[in-house]
Amino acid sequence: MLKRGPRIDQSVVVMTGASSGIGRAVAYRLADESADLVLAARSGPDLEQVGAECRARGAGVLTVPTDVGSEEEIRALATAAVERFGRFDAWINNAGVIAYGHFEDMPSEVFDRVIRTNLLGQVYGARVALEQFRRQGSGVLINLSSIWGRVTSPYVIPYVVSKHGIRAFSECLRQGLAASGDSGRIHVCTVMPQSVDTPIFQHAANYTGRKTTPPPPVIAPERTAKAIVDCLRRPRGELSVGHVGHAIAIGAGLVPRPLFERIAPKLFQHSALDGSRAENSPGNVFEPEPELNRVEGGWRAPNGRRLRLTLASAAALGTSAAAAGLAVRHARHKA
Repeated sequence: MLKRGPRIDQSVVVMTGASSGIGRAVAYRLADESADLVLAARSGPDLEQVGAECRARGAGVLTVPTDVGSEEEIRALATAAVERFGRFDAWINNAGVIAYGHFEDMPSEVFDRVIRTNLLGQVYGARVALEQFRRQGSGVLINLSSIWGRVTSPYVIPYVVSKHGIRAFSECLRQGLAASGDSGRIHVCTVMPQSVDTPIFQHAANYTGRKTTPPPPVIAPERTAKAIVDCLRRPRGELSVGHVGHAIAIGAGLVPRPLFERIAPKLFQHSALDGSRAENSPGNVFEPEPELNRVEGGWRAPNGRRLRLTLASAAALGTSAAAAGLAVRHARHKA
């Protein structure tokens, strides 16, 4: 039997990272369904613009400028939500930043800040959300991971570590809820999209010396927004968004590690690093870049060669995984 979450039009939803990309798309979708929204992001003016647009769509809206890397600010966000609406039915941990570069080439403060924003920001959000859900007896927590929570790359290490951490953290929370008997009333969902057409890639910190692009194929932000809202309606443990990314993740988990470790860096180089030179930059890791905040990043005109390479690599991983599976079954049969 499918679990049911709260009715969207009767829900109060808190969401971080609401000024741009996936968060902004989710805010619009929830506003169209008459949810009450508590929206958070670092950029106050952009956040207020999103709030005004959501009010025009029929939502009740509170905007709270928040840096998710501060547990104090996250607690203030939760307090503001309860003071305004008396409760919140869902909390969406969406804020995130990304940094490109080999481990040795990336400043340690950039690495640390990506982990603090992406992983600890969700830990802080989960803590205040679960406290409120236990007080009121129900709630839905949605944590945004990524396809990079299931695969690895030497070029986006802090992002990969944070997204693996989010996936593991969410699973641990679900196990804790099951052990306490609360999993039927309080839900923790992990959403893992493949590359999404948002400005996060323009915002990215970059220490590769080359321009960066999202690995194709790139899906629309509205597709991920729909998946998130569907999770609010019918909570589930994990949800991958994007068939190619899901296939790559499955293949990466089944192929022999030495093979994957040879393929993965080359795949990333050809699909996500442009040939053009680029200066080192911290992007929006430490400070917001309001001029780039919007729903879409303009990436859905994929380079044909990169897309073909990605699809070919996915097929190669799938073939290798199938061969590995046959070899294991054959060995077991002989034994």
